[in-house]
Amino acid sequence: MHAAGILLILLSIDQIFDGKLYILITEVNLFVEAKDTLEEVSPEDLGLALRRLRRMLQAAHRSSIDVKNSYDFYVLAFKELSKNNYADAFLYYDRAKYELTSAINEAKHNIRGLRIHSSRTVSFFFKLYGLYAVLYGVLSAVLFGALIYGYSDIRILGVPLWSSFFAGLGSSAQILTGVVDDLQREGMVVRYKRIWYTTIPLLSMIFGYMAYLLFSSGLIAFNVKSDDTVFSTMLVCFLTGFMTNWLINRLSNLSENM
Repeated sequence: MHAAGILLILLSIDQIFDGKLYILITEVNLFVEAKDTLEEVSPEDLGLALRRLRRMLQAAHRSSIDVKNSYDFYVLAFKELSKNNYADAFLYYDRAKYELTSAINEAKHNIRGLRIHSSRTVSFFFKLYGLYAVLYGVLSAVLFGALIYGYSDIRILGVPLWSSFFAGLGSSAQILTGVVDDLQREGMVVRYKRIWYTTIPLLSMIFGYMAYLLFSSGLIAFNVKSDDTVFSTMLVCFLTGFMTNWLINRLSNLSENM
């Protein structure tokens, strides 16, 4: 018999006969409802759900929210899933989500029965949905836009600084695009895009500077009119900044093979 049914039967020992019968019927209904819900979730979907839950627990723990109870049920769900006990794994997963929601609610401020977000819960949602990266990307885009407007004519070794600024603008777009892509695929933002991505605008400025040198020197030729060369170079610098993450991976692979 299901574990939930055993628990309900034990609780009915001190009840009258009608009470026992009523509790037994209730247990059967609960089991059927849980089974019907499980049939809508494949083992693969359950595995993905547990992976997302783990990231949620990590974000909550880093925000100083007590998730011990939720984590214990997550571990039980993971163990049952590894044993192919999908029914029990789903029930433990569902209980872990419930405990996590309770922990988040407990972390809120309670003012006369009204719960409002605390610094811990705000930090949790910022970490989970990459809002720090969104703010960073927006501020970075505004900064590079202001630099383009005010300091685009400054040159270093004959290279205009707008080449680096446009690359920085492209990297800002990459950060925001990465956040949106994660939210579409995972429902949350993976951790490295909240921390490591903060260095991308600085690296993109170097790549933009080098892209201008390559493009203006004629090493990379494009079939454009002379009047459109400046605008084409701006586009190349922007795309170079947008592809900064890709360039870093390619350069890392190249250095390992040398």
